[in-house]
Amino acid sequence: MRCRFVARSCGLLLLLLPPLLGCSREQAANGAPAVAKEQSLAITVTPVEARTVIRRVEVVGTLEADEEVMVYGQVSGSVERILVDLGDRVRAGQPLLQLDQADLQLQVGKAEAILRQTRTRLGAMNGGDMLPDDQQPVVRQAKANSDDAALWYERMRSLYKEGAVSRNDLDTALAKSQALQAALDSAMSQVRALADQLREQQAALDLARRNLQYTVIRAPIDGSIKERNVSAGQYIAGGSMQNTKLLTLVRDDPLKLKASVPERFQGQIRPGQEVKVQVEAYPGREFSGTAKRVGPAVFTDTRTFPIEARVPNREGLLKPGSFAKVRIQIRVDRAIPFVPEDAVYYFVGITKAFVVTDGVAQERQITVGERQDGLVEIVEGLQPGEQVATSRLSQLFGGATVQVMAK
Repeated sequence: MRCRFVARSCGLLLLLLPPLLGCSREQAANGAPAVAKEQSLAITVTPVEARTVIRRVEVVGTLEADEEVMVYGQVSGSVERILVDLGDRVRAGQPLLQLDQADLQLQVGKAEAILRQTRTRLGAMNGGDMLPDDQQPVVRQAKANSDDAALWYERMRSLYKEGAVSRNDLDTALAKSQALQAALDSAMSQVRALADQLREQQAALDLARRNLQYTVIRAPIDGSIKERNVSAGQYIAGGSMQNTKLLTLVRDDPLKLKASVPERFQGQIRPGQEVKVQVEAYPGREFSGTAKRVGPAVFTDTRTFPIEARVPNREGLLKPGSFAKVRIQIRVDRAIPFVPEDAVYYFVGITKAFVVTDGVAQERQITVGERQDGLVEIVEGLQPGEQVATSRLSQLFGGATVQVMAK
């Protein structure tokens, strides 16, 4: 009995439902506020902005000196004066320290005296050029004597043929000629030996003078003093494996930047590309450099390849050994769409924006990229010039009627 009553009630409800629905439609058509969808939302919009984007790879690296040179003494001696200290900037050829010169000055004086004596014997006075061997006085005298004896022998031989002199006279003339020729040969040998001796003595003098010059130790490169390992009065051993390291110089302008780049960028890094460097000592400040060398192979353990860059350091602010954050420019993209952060809506893993056309909002799924000055790069989904909503995004939906308000 109860089941029949329920069935009859349901049937009656079905009969009454169509008129009720029709009444509702009529009310909507007559302007009654029955459906919220017809109401427009007041929103603000902004155009999608086209920007130029510099694409960079971000890695870390280490700043190193362009060159590092350890300075040793080339001669032994006591340190007389130290002319530089830690941190001093020096130029190539600038004196760094000086050794005691007394002993080497004596050696130079002795070598000069010995050389002067030999030059005197060879007829080269006051440092002039040495005479040729056959023009040396001793040789010229010996040659004159030999020539006279040879002529006398020829005359005696002619007289001997005429019977005017005896065989004994001829033999005496021959013996004298041969003796004087031997004396000439001996004089030539002595002169050549003295010439060789002179060259050896000149070399010894040059060596002594050079060693004297080495007592003033000069900077081999432009740079700064990184270390000082010697004190005034200290004895140093030069010219041996036990040399004392005196100073360490570094060339810190420019600096060399060494970094490792992930292998996926190996086709995009080339010499000449711009490099931006940041160090902890100067937060917020960037130093510019240029990529100089790119490694030819990828390290299998890190899946990276090495690069070197040149970073100017004229002010001396950057220090070798510093840790550096590195950005390497790989390309420039133009007309890339950007929108304000307010135009991007994130909901349950979906990123979207609303494009407004003729008062109607259209939902677009988008892919975002990097941030720049409060704007978001749109990798996919929007084009420059389109108008996007920047307010009430949580209330918008595709097809919603909107009213654009002035900002």
